[in-house]
Amino acid sequence: MTIFAGVFMRRPGQSIPTELINELRSSISRHPDDASNVLEYSDDRICLLKTDIGALGEPGEFYKTSITAFIAGDPILQNGNDAAPLPRKESLQMIANDLVTGKQDVLRLCRGIYCALAYDKTRQKLHLITDKLGVRPIYIWVLPDCIIFSTALRILEAISLFGKTVDPQGVAEIACFGYPLSDRSPYENIYTLHAGEIWSYGINEFERQRYWRWDSLPESTKFKAIPDEKLPERLYRIFMDAISIRLRKQKTVAAFLSGGLDSRAVVAALQASGVNVFTANFSTPGSQDYVFSQLAAKQIGVAHFSHLQFRPLVGGDPYGKAAVREWLNSAEFLNQDPQRPSVVWSGDGGSVGLGHVYLNTDIVQAACAHDFKKAVTSFMTYNQWGTSTKLFNSSFGSTFVTLINKGIQAEIESIQSADPSRIVYLFLLLNDQRRHMFNHFENMDLTRIEFEEPFYDSDFIEEIVRHPIDPFLYHNFYLEWLKCFPRNLGVLEVPWQAYPNHKPCLLPQPDGLSYQWDRKISSEQIKKRRHTALQKAKILLNESRFSKKYLNIGYMRLFMLLMRLGKVDRSYWVHAPSVLHRYWSRADSIKLK
Repeated sequence: MTIFAGVFMRRPGQSIPTELINELRSSISRHPDDASNVLEYSDDRICLLKTDIGALGEPGEFYKTSITAFIAGDPILQNGNDAAPLPRKESLQMIANDLVTGKQDVLRLCRGIYCALAYDKTRQKLHLITDKLGVRPIYIWVLPDCIIFSTALRILEAISLFGKTVDPQGVAEIACFGYPLSDRSPYENIYTLHAGEIWSYGINEFERQRYWRWDSLPESTKFKAIPDEKLPERLYRIFMDAISIRLRKQKTVAAFLSGGLDSRAVVAALQASGVNVFTANFSTPGSQDYVFSQLAAKQIGVAHFSHLQFRPLVGGDPYGKAAVREWLNSAEFLNQDPQRPSVVWSGDGGSVGLGHVYLNTDIVQAACAHDFKKAVTSFMTYNQWGTSTKLFNSSFGSTFVTLINKGIQAEIESIQSADPSRIVYLFLLLNDQRRHMFNHFENMDLTRIEFEEPFYDSDFIEEIVRHPIDPFLYHNFYLEWLKCFPRNLGVLEVPWQAYPNHKPCLLPQPDGLSYQWDRKISSEQIKKRRHTALQKAKILLNESRFSKKYLNIGYMRLFMLLMRLGKVDRSYWVHAPSVLHRYWSRADSIKLK
């Protein structure tokens, strides 16, 4: 697990402010163990910082006379289709050499989730790169005289030497989708690299280029046309290869196991690979997720299954990492001498990448007809996405809605796929999935946990993208694919939690189990939600500079009255203003476009 950050001066004759270097040093990690574990490189043009807790067990840096390079994650680089992946340091050396020489051959071969930097000391030129899916982020704050960059947005947020300006476009998209679209962030002039992108900075020199585009895949001898009926087996072999090259020589691993299909596929593949798998589930007893995960563990033959009490380590933690960290530190697990005891295998990426959730026939047909306005409308309606602007004043509320519509329309239209049926799928791949692990990467310094996510294997995704979309909709192809797993594992012989509007599970199920997507919630949950919304509203109103400029004060008071009386639940009204306030409170201004 690597975190890196740095600053590069863009103009000649300028020195890096000492205060800026000190702020980067103090913010790169919040964990006390890292205070003396920060590597640095600097010259008169650049300062680079890196810390690594060693979750992957391999160095994340490379030095030679003319190059300094850092990497976060594992690029999974092979010297041949069937070869074992190269060690991380050797892979980084090859990536760095490609970057400084202007080549892209090695970059296109990497299958993993990573980001990296390479600094050419001779030319004083910096290169920053993301993986083909852009899952491992780099944030770049572009200032007139320098750029500041990091693998976590919180590091840039901690910089006080320069003022930040909120970008209402990015914030509106976060309020609606949970993430900003394209290369935006919540702040003006702070960007994220696109999937498969390189940013290069020299003295008075800047270049952006995409070494990989999912809407324009290169010709490849690796991916040959095959009959449709053979595609499930082909994708199964690629997935098993993705598992194998990530395992290397590990004999004991930890993995999440939910009641759905994604983590079940990962655990089954690990079991089929002859690995000792420790599995954990942290859902609520009495739920489908909990019961089906237990049934799956028993059916697949997993010897170690634990139920964890969900305990987040930091705010917004969706994985309950306080409990996960305790589980990974248990004597039962550590006594098996795992090679990577801080790594958990996860099914993230499977439902979108292979299951094609969030899509339906109407969305795809509209995209095929190049009616992108209808495709967007169908997409938003089908997924019930949107955000209430009721508590904003009329002017700002109207701006918020316009920005959301403008952002998604522009992003959809920027995807120039030869197969228009894939356009909205690629939108999800390049936005939803690229931002999916935001909280995980933001807080790795505190959680000390790394994930292994084979569904994000770029060869696996590439094979999917090269085929027509229709068979993949509604999990139809997914279920055919699971039939390729060894029969003795019985992957489809115990029930699973199916997505709404997707192919249902027809196996007998115990009565009375709660369903993850059931919108019915208890009166106690509604009461708690109202209380939380009321507290948020109080904070917003008490911030007079914020409330007078952006909120409808009358509606805010009515909203608070409704929450106190408990007659109706309109707690969602406060979501968008709270998101805006979160970033407003960390910035100096808001730029209204």
